Parts: sequence; C-alpha cells; structure tokens
Amino acid sequence: MANVESSNRRRSGRVAHKMPVILSGVDRDGFNFGEETETVSISKHGAAVRSAYDLRLGQEVSVRTKDTHRVGQFVVVWVGQPGTPGQGQVGLEWVEARRFWGIDFPPDDWESDE
Repeated sequence: MANVESSNRRRSGRVAHKMPVILSGVDRDGFNFGEETETVSISKHGAAVRSAYDLRLGQEVSVRTKDTHRVGQFVVVWVGQPGTPGQGQVGLEWVEARRFWGIDFPPDDWESDE
C-alpha cells in the first residue's frame, strides 16, 4: 500500500465534495468507533475524510454513505499530521474498487489547479 503523503502522486483526479458519511473501525488504541463525519474530496480510488480518531496506516475501516446507505471497505493510506492543512483528515483507498460515490469523475489525464 502506497503512502500518498510520501509518493505525492495520485492515480486519478480528485473532486472536492462534501458528503455525509459514517466512518467506523478500530482506532489506534484498539477501541471500536463509529463517527458521523464527511468527505473532503473523493476519487475513483478512495477519499479524504475528516476524522477525530487516531488511525494508523494500513488499517481497514468502513464507510457508509448517509444518503444511500452504501457501505464500502477502505484502507487508511494517509494520515494528516498535526499543524498541517491535512490535520484531522485521513486518506482512504478502496479494498476492492467499485462505483460507490454516485458521481462521474474527471478522466485520469485531467489536470487540476491544485
């Protein structure tokens, strides 16, 4: 699993999109959690999600959309560091990719202004 922070490369274009979701799993201390939160951005391969929990790279989490109640399994591939713009966010990548978000994404060769 690639750490997005270290490679700084994306497999597909991201779309800034706030979507209410429920993030659940086990935190770094071994406690089960479930939190109502939102996506920051989404892509064909995953999402950036706000989280108040201390999560670790490589762990699996579940995401359930609040509007459609779709559930997907993801792996944490990036954790925002304190004092950075990404603080309080985690990057997630599909365990098994599928159509989930309900939107069309830009083509893979699309360039953003980020």
